Amino acid sequence: MSTIETPRLRLRPFHATDASVAYPWLTDAEIMRYMPTGQDHTLQQVEARLARYIAHQDRHGYSRWLIFDRATGEPIGDAGLLTLPETGEIELGYRLVKPRWGQGLATEAAQGWLAYAFDHLGLTDLIAFSHPANSASVRVMQKCGFHLRRHDQVGGMEVVVYGIQRSTITGQG
Repeated sequence: MSTIETPRLRLRPFHATDASVAYPWLTDAEIMRYMPTGQDHTLQQVEARLARYIAHQDRHGYSRWLIFDRATGEPIGDAGLLTLPETGEIELGYRLVKPRWGQGLATEAAQGWLAYAFDHLGLTDLIAFSHPANSASVRVMQKCGFHLRRHDQVGGMEVVVYGIQRSTITGQG
């Protein structure tokens, strides 16, 4: 099974048994307030979300993955790629438990995914989006080299859509 390792993080695909691990952040109203899908409220909803991620992984070879702190082994969030059915674009997303906010870990996870997406998956273009008021997420996108592409709506939520191409990072097409 694939993994992504960065200096402080290890990421791996979700397993069906990870629902209780992801429950704390997927049901947290503050963490999920800028997610178009909104927060989950029950363990069954978390299980259904993870089942969708696992099916996406099986279909595409990527999805949202569980993030672990490499030093402690503690699960601290999720990050990864999802294909948007409306546009076919591939979106990079990330979220962390609140005690880990402001430590550069979302940027580190995003950069790990960019390397994996471009070097191992052979993808050439990614987007990331955020509610405009989520300045921390916008900063992560900018630090990773994403550039504003458009203002849009996703799941009825106003978003800013940023994009990055493989050639921007690697100098290759």
